[in-house]
Amino acid sequence: MIDTEVPPITRVTPRIPRLCGRLIFRPWFDALAVRVVTRGYFPVSRGWAAAWAADGDPERFREEAQAGLPDFVARRTLAKIAESARTYEAAVAAWEAELFASLSPSQDRLIAAERTRNRAAFRFMRGRIAFLPWLRRLPPVRWSVTPPEEVEVRHGSRLARPETAYPPPAQPKIDASHAISRDGRRTYWLRFPSPVLGDTAWAKVTEPEGGDNPPTLIFLHGIGVELEMWPPAADPLDDLVDHGVRIVRPTAPWHAQRMRRGFYGGEPIMARGPDGLLTFFQASVAEAAILVNWSRRSGNPIAAIGGVSLGALTSQLTASASRSWPATARPDAMLLITTTGAMLDLLDGSLCRGAGFEVELERAGWRSKDLNRWRPLLEPIQPPAPTPDRIVVVLGEADDLMPYSGGRALVDRWRVPKGNVFVRPQGHFSVPLGLLADSAPIERFLALLRE
Repeated sequence: MIDTEVPPITRVTPRIPRLCGRLIFRPWFDALAVRVVTRGYFPVSRGWAAAWAADGDPERFREEAQAGLPDFVARRTLAKIAESARTYEAAVAAWEAELFASLSPSQDRLIAAERTRNRAAFRFMRGRIAFLPWLRRLPPVRWSVTPPEEVEVRHGSRLARPETAYPPPAQPKIDASHAISRDGRRTYWLRFPSPVLGDTAWAKVTEPEGGDNPPTLIFLHGIGVELEMWPPAADPLDDLVDHGVRIVRPTAPWHAQRMRRGFYGGEPIMARGPDGLLTFFQASVAEAAILVNWSRRSGNPIAAIGGVSLGALTSQLTASASRSWPATARPDAMLLITTTGAMLDLLDGSLCRGAGFEVELERAGWRSKDLNRWRPLLEPIQPPAPTPDRIVVVLGEADDLMPYSGGRALVDRWRVPKGNVFVRPQGHFSVPLGLLADSAPIERFLALLRE
């Protein structure tokens, strides 16, 4: 790391008391979170996703869940899940019709449509609770790991020239919804065709009301994180909007309204093994490039990218690949929260171990040498487009999901200034949550955007 002059700091008020954060967001919290996710949330989500696909049919449910429940339980639960799914789908259709109507509806109608959609999404998602008594019967993931030879067919041509494996996509037509204005902010949604997956890509935009071409941060979420599907919660990035920054939050492939029927949010990334990651990054990097381009064309020329966990990995791939892209698609600043430059270290991480990822890879015929071949498409192979002094990184020394050593090595290789690197005595889950109590990294990044 190198030292540079630190830009002036604008203070951002923490969302929770710092002492509270120090007591709660500690490594013990991460150890508990990993167990809850792998042994609780994943299995009940598998049952919920299977019920969604079954649409009330117990036989189909048993096939999809790869497990059975007592018939009287299955029929009652499946009927409730099917009903909540239909309610959610109807609410989304009505929401989309209102938000993207040719003539602008009133604010009351827009707010009502958004409230109805969010409540229906929450009711649909909380259907997982019904499977809590049976979580020991349910697997964490519906595994369908793609064998090495098939991955070669799908991605081998990209591996032959890794420096061009992530080309900039053509800029598609992007539809922007009508905006909801309240509390000094404007919120609206973008939709456009995904150039890789062919489905509709979505992004939620929040910007200051009456702001004059604010700088933009495109922030990518982690695996299984679906903010659009749950009630609003405290977010450490929200304060950036109050300080004049536009936040664009893309919905990652296979999450939220982009979920594949029969899979919970993010499950295909794990279920398909390396093919899931390769396809996910291929789609996500292309969509990020489109949003960077859109941000520049619709506002301030400063367009930053960032993310947490899987979103950070996508951001750094985008920033690395974009060195050869047109200037309008290159991000000029980056915020990485819990990341690594050594992707295969994740196999030894606590989440992969808890979900049984490595065992399933071996069953599908994957060996270490097979995995190593794909590093050039999973890790940034060239320096990022933003200069080192415009990169802020937050790492956790106790991160055993995305091991700290890989993030530290990346920071050193990129020569990120010491003042832009924040190392916390926390783990993978407590680092981002800890930003609610310690906003220093957010303050530093805000200063960079204002330079």
